[in-house]
Amino acid sequence: MNSIDEVLQRLDAIIGQSIQSRSPGGYFPALYRRVTAAVKQDIERGAFDSNERMEQLDIHFAQRYFDAFENHAEGKPVTHSWKAAFAGQESPSLIVLQHLLLGMNAHISLDLGISTAAIADRGDPLAIKEDFFRINAILGSFINDTQKRLTRVFGPLGVIDHLLGDVDESLSLFSIEYARDKAWTQALELIVADEPTREALIAQRDKAVAGFSSRIARPRNLTLRLLIRLIRLAEKGDLPWRIEVLKNHY
Repeated sequence: MNSIDEVLQRLDAIIGQSIQSRSPGGYFPALYRRVTAAVKQDIERGAFDSNERMEQLDIHFAQRYFDAFENHAEGKPVTHSWKAAFAGQESPSLIVLQHLLLGMNAHISLDLGISTAAIADRGDPLAIKEDFFRINAILGSFINDTQKRLTRVFGPLGVIDHLLGDVDESLSLFSIEYARDKAWTQALELIVADEPTREALIAQRDKAVAGFSSRIARPRNLTLRLLIRLIRLAEKGDLPWRIEVLKNHY
């Protein structure tokens, strides 16, 4: 891909495919599309120190998701993080929030640091820092917005999300804040590492992220698991409608 417009087109194709097949795999790209569109707008208005570099980062970042999506569809190997996320799509017991968190966990906790390191100038790794945290701010701004959209699917979810966060961070949207901040540290480690060390760091991080995904899919707390079952039974609308809620402006 050579532009963010191509990223948006590819996301639209995956969303459309998911709606047709009624796959919960459409939840994450629906949210991802809105974030990407917001980044595109900021690039067009010159909000970054290097708008060209930010477009490259956005494309590289998205390509990791597309590669994982296509490899999984073709039965090819994917990272442990994405394997865990895609496995969740096969489970009928997960609520919409869990599907979103599984995708966000794999993409932000693993892919963001890798893509940032790939695009950064190794001779001046801190040059990308300000723009990275501008991207972080955009991601952060979508937390409250996403929570509001999810309350259309299940009204009390906003309150429950805060309660869950106090008991088990793996089921809170706000756990993504930590992942975003951690991605910068990971990016710096990868930038300065030699190739063997870099590969080892990525492999180590991949296993850790996949481990966190298992907590998202199946919380350790029995009360939380029972609560999730109740939420799933009370979620409104069919799958295509839920995807549209996450994707479109309202």
